[in-house]
Amino acid sequence: LVDVEVEVPPDLSASAMRAIEERVRVRIVSEVDGVLDVDVKATGEDVVFCPLLTEMAIEESDADHCISATEVEEEARQVLGAHPDVRSVEGVTVHYQDTVLVRVDANICVDPKSSVLEANALAATLRLNLEESDDIDTANIFLDLNAVADASPSQENLQEIVLSP
Repeated sequence: LVDVEVEVPPDLSASAMRAIEERVRVRIVSEVDGVLDVDVKATGEDVVFCPLLTEMAIEESDADHCISATEVEEEARQVLGAHPDVRSVEGVTVHYQDTVLVRVDANICVDPKSSVLEANALAATLRLNLEESDDIDTANIFLDLNAVADASPSQENLQEIVLSP
């Protein structure tokens, strides 16, 4: 029997940590002779969780200002959608860290003709706009390259382009 603890980044989701645990377990069992079973536990690196400190942070925060994940998502969608260079907001995920910190991950569509430099500058601006909110501590902006968001011409416009002199 082998007991292993693996340090992972603290912002990984629970499902990502479970996937890492399973991969480590399978690899040890398959590559180390004589091992019948492995118990693997993934933990966030250098994360010290103190319930007393968390409770104090909650008490010190403005109790009337606490809003739900749905309200944080709506606020993020409004901030992102208000920018003229954002074609659409494809997804917003709200994460709570240590019960008091809020991280927002947002997927957006921009003009497909935008350069990488322009898209990167837009993402930096949007990140700062979100982090200016009292409700959002950190934000990550991702470009959704799978969503079309009117990137291709319609069939009628394509015929007009082909048929026009």
